[in-house]
Amino acid sequence: MHCCSRIAIVPLTWLLLAPPAHAMPTASELARYRVAQLAAPAAGESVLRARQRTVPRLAALGLSVQRALLDDLGPQDATAQPLVRPALPQEYGFAPERVVLLEAPDSALAVHAQRALSQDASVDWIEPLVSRELQLVSLEAAPPRMKSAAFPLDSLPNDPYLRDTRQYGLYNVGPGSIDGGVLRADVHALEAWRITTGDERVRIAVADTGIDPAQPELGGLLAGGGPRMVEPRNVTLEPLPAVTDSFGHGTPVAGVMSARTHDGPHFTGGGVAGLAGGDGVSSAGCALVPIKISAGHSGTATSWDIARAAIHAADVGARAMNLSFAGNGESRLERSAITYALLRGCVVVAASGNRGASAPTRPQFPAVYASEGLAIQVGASTAYDERAVFSSYGPGLDLLAPGLGIWTTFMSYPSWAGASYPGYVAASGTSFAAPFVTAAVGLLASARPELTDTDFQRILRQTADDLPPAGPDAPTGWGRLNVARALHAVRPEVGIWHDEVVADRFEEEASGLLDVGEGTLGTLPLHLGERPATRIAAYATVTIPDSLVDSLQVWPRVGGTFSVRGDFRLPYYTPSAEVVAQQGRTFTLRGHLYRVTRDSCVTCDDLYVPLAPSNVRFGFTVLGRADRTGGGATGTPPAPLPLALRVHPNPCRGPLTLRLPQAARVRVLDAQGRVLRQWDAAAGETRWDGRDALGRDARPGLLLVQARTADGRTWTQRVSRLP
Repeated sequence: MHCCSRIAIVPLTWLLLAPPAHAMPTASELARYRVAQLAAPAAGESVLRARQRTVPRLAALGLSVQRALLDDLGPQDATAQPLVRPALPQEYGFAPERVVLLEAPDSALAVHAQRALSQDASVDWIEPLVSRELQLVSLEAAPPRMKSAAFPLDSLPNDPYLRDTRQYGLYNVGPGSIDGGVLRADVHALEAWRITTGDERVRIAVADTGIDPAQPELGGLLAGGGPRMVEPRNVTLEPLPAVTDSFGHGTPVAGVMSARTHDGPHFTGGGVAGLAGGDGVSSAGCALVPIKISAGHSGTATSWDIARAAIHAADVGARAMNLSFAGNGESRLERSAITYALLRGCVVVAASGNRGASAPTRPQFPAVYASEGLAIQVGASTAYDERAVFSSYGPGLDLLAPGLGIWTTFMSYPSWAGASYPGYVAASGTSFAAPFVTAAVGLLASARPELTDTDFQRILRQTADDLPPAGPDAPTGWGRLNVARALHAVRPEVGIWHDEVVADRFEEEASGLLDVGEGTLGTLPLHLGERPATRIAAYATVTIPDSLVDSLQVWPRVGGTFSVRGDFRLPYYTPSAEVVAQQGRTFTLRGHLYRVTRDSCVTCDDLYVPLAPSNVRFGFTVLGRADRTGGGATGTPPAPLPLALRVHPNPCRGPLTLRLPQAARVRVLDAQGRVLRQWDAAAGETRWDGRDALGRDARPGLLLVQARTADGRTWTQRVSRLP
């Protein structure tokens, strides 16, 4: 491992010079808290009334309701549309409007209450509150005199620390730089900026210790006149809702993402560029959503804070949320909220953790959920294109980004512990690798707003610069972030097709002992524990439209996929599928389900886990060069490009209006795949009145609207129907 002589790894404890004024609960205090999802209201009963009805039962166990998960969340912009939160598909078993934070007088009573409520019909699920820590290794100010750069780079943006080669993560000039390194061991920002420097309409969130709103690199106005920081929110239990950073972690993290680029020097002549920081002229880069998740001066957040942050980020339209916090122990609330965000177009980018030297492969949460496509996990690399020694690589590591000696913004005032820098600092830790990737998601969404779900994870993996050993591996994932290659992969001539397809073939594969750990509102609650079962593989073969002519890439998405993995372990419901064949213009998707034996569940009406074969389907993405000019591969007129079906309003309460690119057979299906209504429609607008074939109002929940043309092309849109 090479090491820059100037950068020292300084323990975080040097920052903690005095006890924090508003500390988070200590370990013993944290043990007094529980998070619970209350049972669904009775017919005609409001959520609030159902909660009030449950309070006496909670009080009898010594618990008091401290807060509801959705309190004070949602857009505060007076011009914003009223917020409607569509429910997750029932298989996820997450109803954020029914989740509450509970407090007991002591930890022993909390444990007793949890045991009692785990078998109580008034509660869907209950779990302990867990903590997460920021992933900072060191902060360091500039020495009094800096070595001069060997290569004057006057053609770069005029940010002083980019031009003097300190910002190697953006542009690494190699051995001649201030800190040394390997030529172009960087994220290739200069090439990426030729494509986009960030669209001001795209929002990226930072969930952290807060932010300095007076830091000139971060605040101010967008080129269009609106504020650069939008929808700020303090999601902690603090009585004051300010997002001001007093610790000194959130401001440096935000600077990596969004420090203004090409805006010259500030403070004592310093200045940095952010990866999604605009061009200094026509764009100020992506808008920033600051979310404070650590109360007071602490560097600790809880699963409750993180869940509220993910929901807020998604609700206000952020495309990514940076989370430079990690810890031990999983949380159903945290996982559910991250899934909520993902299925609403906001991907959580999580630091892998800084336990590399002691426990490099120990799972760190919530980063580990990247292994199931629910997040993106980022480790730290050095100026020499090696994994930083502190960088963890627990299950699910996607890629690395520079994380050692990263020059970024600091507060314009001292931290609560007295740490003071002249606006800038060199920061180390996976905390500062993750925001490179969050900004990369912002740039991808700026270039191609239709990207969503696991698209970002797949594209960033496939375009990363591989690091030794060759190919994807545990310590370095798919390699080091290369934003320019990622943007090139979705250049304008590339077509993007999102769709869903029903499984059309099933094969029994093997028998074993199925282990179900968590029940949701699907069939999982019927089959908790271990049961003998048969694994069934479900397949679907898809034909790619002629409008996508070559350079085809295919992957499954979490959204729209209703199948599970095939290792006989279902600790909780997470969709899983894979592409098992791709030949010519077709590809085949495979997922799994299980059938438990009748002897193991004689009272069960449904032996399939987690759903019946008729409900298995796959969401997927296809990328390929699009034939937009005519002719196609055979000289015939070009077929319409995918994503031509338009459905509005979505969410809906009553009728739907559909706009079809050509004549098609239209079907409206419920979440179980049952056809509610179907009809033949001509090209143009057609309308569904919200009723099934018998004239009954369709029930609230997830709906699928499909249009299939005579030549076999199918479009699918997901619609949330509200009560």
